[in-house]
Amino acid sequence: MASEIPSPGASTPIKTEEKSPRVHIQPPVGGDAALQLLTEAGTAGVLDPETSKRLLRKIDLYILPLICIVYFLQYLDKIAIGYASVTGMPESANLVGNQFNWVSSVFFFGQLAFAFPTMRLVQAFPLARYVAVNVTIWGAILASMAACRSYSSLLACRFLLGAAEAAVVPAWVVFTSQWYRKEEQAFRVGLWFSMCGWAQMFGGYVAYGVAIHVGADPNSPLRGWQVIFLILGLLTVVTGILFFFILPDSPVTAGFLTQKEKAMHAERLRGNGQGIGTNVFKKAQVYEALRDPHTWLYAFWVLAANVPNSIATSFGNTLVTGMGYSKTDSLLLVTPLGAYEVVVLVGLTYLAMKTKHRLFWCIVGHIPGIVGAILMATTNKAPALVGYYLSGGIPIGWTTILALTSTNVAGSTKKITVSCIQTIAYTVGNIISPQTFQARDAPGYLPAKISIVILYFLITVDLGLIWWVGARENRRRDQEREALGAAYTVPENQEFLDLTDRENREFRYAI
Repeated sequence: MASEIPSPGASTPIKTEEKSPRVHIQPPVGGDAALQLLTEAGTAGVLDPETSKRLLRKIDLYILPLICIVYFLQYLDKIAIGYASVTGMPESANLVGNQFNWVSSVFFFGQLAFAFPTMRLVQAFPLARYVAVNVTIWGAILASMAACRSYSSLLACRFLLGAAEAAVVPAWVVFTSQWYRKEEQAFRVGLWFSMCGWAQMFGGYVAYGVAIHVGADPNSPLRGWQVIFLILGLLTVVTGILFFFILPDSPVTAGFLTQKEKAMHAERLRGNGQGIGTNVFKKAQVYEALRDPHTWLYAFWVLAANVPNSIATSFGNTLVTGMGYSKTDSLLLVTPLGAYEVVVLVGLTYLAMKTKHRLFWCIVGHIPGIVGAILMATTNKAPALVGYYLSGGIPIGWTTILALTSTNVAGSTKKITVSCIQTIAYTVGNIISPQTFQARDAPGYLPAKISIVILYFLITVDLGLIWWVGARENRRRDQEREALGAAYTVPENQEFLDLTDRENREFRYAI
């Protein structure tokens, strides 16, 4: 009878004619929630491809739009400070010198301060409801920023905004692994992460409209930046309240699935080797995450790639005006960056899904970004603007890291720990980022541009190292299996025992 054994470096299983015997063991305390589904509804058996496709389509139509909307708002609210920078906020709050840099950076201090509490709370509380509460809180904080008229009040609000948004990325990595197979995850991460590009475009058009119709009216009771904060903040509050009631916490509690479909979903995820998750916190998995080289290779990419991140968030408009364009024009000129990002993220993650070569396509997407960074550092006006747009391909690396975390990190506590470390790396990189744009370097900001070229090269090398480490470990496990021969056994339902990727020797890393 054929079974499914992952091949080295593959993201999907392949058929083999020999099946290792499964040894029956009792599920331990803290086993995966998928065991609960199979116990309550009974095993779904072997799913035929057509049934699996119908179930996937149903999940896509319900789950994917919801997580995309939240990620869209998260990024839009974060970059609103960039639009405020050219619609009167610095003048209204009497910001001088590098004070705007710190208003931008302090957001990530808030994320950093709340990274570890969020790691535990994401696992302890119902996932979707915890995120929905945070969405509502950050929307209220963003709307409150319209009342800020001083440097200190802006710092306080931005810090709290960062703390409230700290939950999103770790939660969405867990959410993706709960709902999708290994081979499906990279493309879905690409779709919800592409919301950054859509937010860049939508926000630019909204800010431009506000600047033209409100900013040009000297008698308006509100300045343009205040209107931007109010519109985006209140939109987020309404969304957070709605999502509290309609976004399921996990497949176990999903009202849009029947009990039979839940069992079928658990069977769909068996090949992931990590199930749906458990709310039991396991210290051993934290220690394993800290010793795993993948953890730190992922973290280095996230840290180094986010040091230049201000070119797309807080300093995008400032950078474009430094190329020789007006402040108002810059609101529109930054939007093609978002369009290019959407095309690269969706296109390359789709190719990665079809060819099963994630890291190859990721590296391909980085090469134009390196070229773009060189153009920004060495040219001006149109060529520099084209280089700025090409930098929009770099986030393909972020989506790849997120997808690899979802796919390659097994064990509920370990996955959340690795996601938390990435959140810390992300916040540290973004704290550093605005500080590379020093006021004394305006309007060209050459030191910042040179650092971007260097960092884009280093993170591309890092992707190659991730590829090599994963392929080497897959080969080692295949050799272990071959050496044991008939003595090699697989525990029954081992996929749903909340084992880590290191503990489960059947696990193979997607590369």
